[in-house]
Amino acid sequence: MDSKNIKEIDFLNSKISNKKIDLNSDIEIEAKRNIAYVIRWQLARNRAGSAKTKTMAEISGTTAKPWKQKGTGRARQGSKRSVQFVGGRTCHGPMPRSFDFSIPKKIAKIAKVDAIRHKINEDKIYIYNDIDNILKTSQISKILKSNNIKSVLIIHNDNSKIIESARNIKNLKLVNHKALNALDIINYDYLLVENNVFSNKILGEIK
Repeated sequence: MDSKNIKEIDFLNSKISNKKIDLNSDIEIEAKRNIAYVIRWQLARNRAGSAKTKTMAEISGTTAKPWKQKGTGRARQGSKRSVQFVGGRTCHGPMPRSFDFSIPKKIAKIAKVDAIRHKINEDKIYIYNDIDNILKTSQISKILKSNNIKSVLIIHNDNSKIIESARNIKNLKLVNHKALNALDIINYDYLLVENNVFSNKILGEIK
């Protein structure tokens, strides 16, 4: 087990200190593959899949033949709504579909844990103590800027105080620890985790 420093933020006093933990935080090639696989799955699930082109039955226009079957010297045609005419249907166009595919739940959990370990290895994870009062947004914004934290994911335990204090800060997302996923972890440069959540939930998973 390696000894790692986790930075601890004190929002009230605008201080940062180091907290040591013992952690096996090596990231192997297989772990990176798991993260990439799960992120591809999440992005696929988020795709709308609502693109649609009209079928022949949905195209408005006459149902009469453009010209008679024989005697014109032109190719026979059955409808002005066919694909070869302007305003006709689209051939092999997109139709509503789902891009989702299934993966084992275990893989999604492993990818989340590996993504957290990756942030620890890069010294991009902070913990904070539960906030008793609603802070000014400027207080949180100031301490983030002073530590050059421009993109941060705040992981909480339904703490309405931190939600109301930080929700309007640019490039910041708040997420309950139960909804934590690999895509959000990778999308943001830094993680800011509530101390109780880190100690009781996350730490037990990543060790």
